[in-house]
Amino acid sequence: MTASFVTETASSQQKIVISAFAGVLVTMAGVSMLQAGMPLLQIPAFLPFYGALVIVTDSLTAYLLAVQFHITRKPSTLMLSAAYLYSGLIVIPHLLVFPGVVTATGLWSAGPQSAVWMWVLWHGGFPLLVCGYAFLRRLENSLGLDICAPCWSFLMPAMVIAAVAGLALLVTVGRDLLPELVEGNDFSRLSQSVFAKGVIALNLLALIGVVAVSRCRAVGDLGLALAMLASLLDVTLTLHSGARFSLGWYMARLNSVVSASTVLSVYLYEVGWLHHKVASLNVSLLRMAFLDQLTGLANRRQFDQRLDAEWGRAAREGHPLSLAMLDVDFFKKYNDRYGHVAGDDCLSRVAQAIAGALKRPGDLAARYGGEEFALILPDTGENGAEKMAKAVVEAVRHLHLRHESGVDGGIVTVSVGVATIYPSAGRGYESLKETADRALYQAKESGRNRVSAVSA
Repeated sequence: MTASFVTETASSQQKIVISAFAGVLVTMAGVSMLQAGMPLLQIPAFLPFYGALVIVTDSLTAYLLAVQFHITRKPSTLMLSAAYLYSGLIVIPHLLVFPGVVTATGLWSAGPQSAVWMWVLWHGGFPLLVCGYAFLRRLENSLGLDICAPCWSFLMPAMVIAAVAGLALLVTVGRDLLPELVEGNDFSRLSQSVFAKGVIALNLLALIGVVAVSRCRAVGDLGLALAMLASLLDVTLTLHSGARFSLGWYMARLNSVVSASTVLSVYLYEVGWLHHKVASLNVSLLRMAFLDQLTGLANRRQFDQRLDAEWGRAAREGHPLSLAMLDVDFFKKYNDRYGHVAGDDCLSRVAQAIAGALKRPGDLAARYGGEEFALILPDTGENGAEKMAKAVVEAVRHLHLRHESGVDGGIVTVSVGVATIYPSAGRGYESLKETADRALYQAKESGRNRVSAVSA
C-alpha cells in the first residue's frame, strides 16, 4: 500500500494526546460561552495577524495534500486539498471587506454586510468541501475508487480560485442581491438566520462524516477530526458572542487557528517521523549489506573492503599486516550428526568466541564463508598474530560444544592459519590470502585444533 496521509496507523499515545487536546478545546469553549459577549481589549493588529496566519497554514496544508495526491491519485486527498485551499484563499477578500482593516471606495467597498457574508461563505464552504472529502473517502473504501487523472491537480485549484473570486464579487458588487444579515453593528440577526444554522449544521456534518468514514484510525484522521471540532467551536462561539473583540470572539479565533493548523502540524510530525524511520531503515540496510546475518560478524563484502583498505594503509606506513584464516574442524560431520539448526547455533557461538578474543578496535573478525572465518590484524607482526590466533583457539575450546566426531575430547575446535606480510604498493593482498590459506592447510594436515603461522 502506498504511504499516505490516511494510512499511518495512530498509536494509543497519539490518540490520548489528541483526545486530551480536544477535551481542552471543548472545556475552554464551554467556559467562554458563559461570558461570550464580555468585551475585551480591541487590538487593531490582531485581525491582519490572524488572517495572515490562517492564509499561510491553510495554503501550506493544501500544498502538502496536493503533493500527497500526486503520490496516491486518491480523489479524496485532492478534495481535502481543495477544502484547505478554499479556506486559505477566501480569507483574503474577507479581510479586504472587513471594516477597519482595509478602507476602500468605489466598486470594492468595505462594510459589515459584505464581511458577514464572506464569513458565512468561508465557514460554510470549507466544511462543505470536507463533506465532499468524506463522501469520496467512503467511495474509495467501498467501491475501490482510488485513481484520479493527473489533470485534476490543475483543474481543482483553478476551480477553487474561480469560486473564491466569484464569491468575492458577489458579496461586493452584488451585495444588494443578498439578504441583510446585520443591522449596523448589531449581529443578532445573523445568529438567528437560517444561514447561521446552516453553517453550524455543515460543520457538525463534516465532523460526523470524518469520524464515521475514518474511525480515526490514522494520525491524519485524528488531526482532521480535531480540525473539524475546532471549526465547529469557532462558528458556535462567533455566533454566540454577537460582537467583535469579545471573549467569545477571541476564543473563536483561537479555535479557527487550531482548525487551520492541526492537519499541517500532524502532517509535519508525520514527515519528521518518516524521516527518522527512513534513517533507521538505512542503518539496518547498511548493517545487512556489511554484516553476516547468522553470526553478526563482518560479511565477505566488508572483509574484502577492509582488507584492501588496511593493505593500502600498511603499504603507506610500512607496518606489518597479518591475516588469520579459521576453519571449524569436521563441521560437515557436525551438521550430519546434529542437524543444520544445531550447526547454525554452533557457528553463531563460535563467532561470539572469536569476536570476544579480539582486544583491539582496529581488528576485524569476519565470516569468510560456510564454516570459515577470518581475522584481519592491522599493524601486527607474526608473533602477535600467532598469539591472537592461539587465544581464539582456546576461546572456542572453552565453549565446550559437544562434537563426538571432533578431534579433542569430543568438543568443537578450530584450525587456524596465520600469514604476516609487509605490504608494498606494487603487490596485491591476494598473496596474503593465499599464504594464510596455505597455513590453514598445514594446520589441518598437522592434526587440526592448532595454529600454523607463515610469513609471506
